[in-house]
Amino acid sequence: MRESVRHCLPAAFLSLAWIMLAAHGALAEDGSGDWRPAYDLVMRWVNFGILVFLIVKYARKPLVNFFKEKSEDVKKEIETVENEKQEILGKIEEMKKQRDQSQERLEALKERIINQGKLKKQRIIESAHQESKILLQSAQRKIDSQILSAQQNIRAELIDQAVNIAMQKLPGEIAEKDNQRLYEQYLDNTASATK
Repeated sequence: MRESVRHCLPAAFLSLAWIMLAAHGALAEDGSGDWRPAYDLVMRWVNFGILVFLIVKYARKPLVNFFKEKSEDVKKEIETVENEKQEILGKIEEMKKQRDQSQERLEALKERIINQGKLKKQRIIESAHQESKILLQSAQRKIDSQILSAQQNIRAELIDQAVNIAMQKLPGEIAEKDNQRLYEQYLDNTASATK
């Protein structure tokens, strides 16, 4: 930083000297011819020298310090911005990781829900098969029961018709002797059953 200030000072001095010489040429053209313009020019140079000496002597360190402070402030600000940038990049990476993990969890959850749905579907199908078997068995039992009941009703009706037919035909064909024999046979069967 000091090197740049040292290089700037001669350039500034030469620029000011050139401006002074140009101003002297303009003053010389007015044609006054007395000593006053030369005195003014010398005094300008003396004032300029004093000004340069004061700037170099007293303002150099504050200027250098000012530029150093500004440079340090800019460095600190750049470091702060860089740190914030790194923090933001870290947060972005963390958010990307969380997004990827969330996506993986979502996929796992989706797969688990699909598997649970398949298992539930299978259980429902098995339950429906079981219920249909039970319903078929119950219906078969009801049908068998109705068939058995119908058969018993038909037998009862056949027996009733046979008894009715027998009752109509037998009285004319069974004699008193047959009646006595059946009565004795019944008594014998009853007596042997009670023994």
